[in-house]
Amino acid sequence: MPSSVRVNNLARAIHLTPAPWLPVAAPLFARPLRIALVTEYYYPHLGGICEHVHFFAQEARRLGHHVDIITSQLEGAVKEPHVIRIGKSQPVYFNGSQARVTLGLSLRKKMRETLRRGEYDLVHVHSPLVPSLPLLAINEADCPVVGTFHTYFDRSYLYGIGRRYFQKKLDSLAAAIAVSHSTTVALNRYFEANWTIVPNGIDLELFNPHATPPPGIRKDVPVILFLGRFDPRNGLTTLIESFKKVRGRNREAQLVVVGDGPLRKHYYRAAGGDPDITFVGSVLGSRPSYYAHSAMYACPTTKASFGITLLESMACETPVVCSDILGFRDVVKHEREALMFHCGDRDALADSLVRLLDDETLRARLGKTGRQEAQLYGWPRVTEAVLDVYAAVLGSTISA
Repeated sequence: MPSSVRVNNLARAIHLTPAPWLPVAAPLFARPLRIALVTEYYYPHLGGICEHVHFFAQEARRLGHHVDIITSQLEGAVKEPHVIRIGKSQPVYFNGSQARVTLGLSLRKKMRETLRRGEYDLVHVHSPLVPSLPLLAINEADCPVVGTFHTYFDRSYLYGIGRRYFQKKLDSLAAAIAVSHSTTVALNRYFEANWTIVPNGIDLELFNPHATPPPGIRKDVPVILFLGRFDPRNGLTTLIESFKKVRGRNREAQLVVVGDGPLRKHYYRAAGGDPDITFVGSVLGSRPSYYAHSAMYACPTTKASFGITLLESMACETPVVCSDILGFRDVVKHEREALMFHCGDRDALADSLVRLLDDETLRARLGKTGRQEAQLYGWPRVTEAVLDVYAAVLGSTISA
């Protein structure tokens, strides 16, 4: 039986009605909260969950709350205030992508000690039903636990055979948040919950159309941007093949590829040494520059729960060409701020790229609309929506 879905004001405005969103009043607490965010994914790993955790923590701290991020040790990680690392993160292939799991001795004991030492009012777990840190936190927390679900999937063998176990863990959450309608569609195949939809957010000051030009981008031809991890679901091979079709129609352009991963050699071979395909590697702080100085952002991803990179591009006033998939429909509309094409269709992708290359007026219109729509997802608004969930969970239990 399908689960009920409670949609807060922010999500209702974005997904269900065309009316402008009226911000909810900032939740009032008798004192600042002590919050633990638990996640398998944090920097230097790149992805939507990392961004969500980082920017929510930043905004909640700005509002006066104490926020610690509990995650694992990754190669290249640097010591940061209020980031607590236990165990060691290992990559695994799962759900058509590269996932991560934390390994190490006495992880459960370390999680218990970390949570007790922090004296938290609330633990917020990201991807709650994923081993190992999220499930450990659910088991060891002695305060209310809120979970945010980020992932869309077609099917899950693990959830199928472990449905009763995972349903019990889901039931133990004080509140279950999903970042999009598509996420609830995936989870409802296996579980029942009273979902609250709170979308991902965007830093509108960081992502803006006035960022300085980055290295590797040419000025003499329009730039088509790809930005994402190098794994199969992100569709880089499809884009490279479509770009070659665009070039075959006598259109001048540069394809700039921002990202990295274990499959880099595969994609270098697919590019075949084309001088108009430029690989710039992985970047973090300069992402807005690449969006802002590209003619368009191409995202041929085959599976996503939410289009966080679409939002980043929109905030930089850059039009989007993306797959017509459920997760992206939660964020963009065809002909409003994006051109959407049938997922995996190389010819349709090439047609959309050519259309934007040939029509500067269309590019400008989609870009302007995208920036306007992105305003709805600013982190102050999204953070207030999450804190509203906290207030509902904690009620009168927080005293001065």
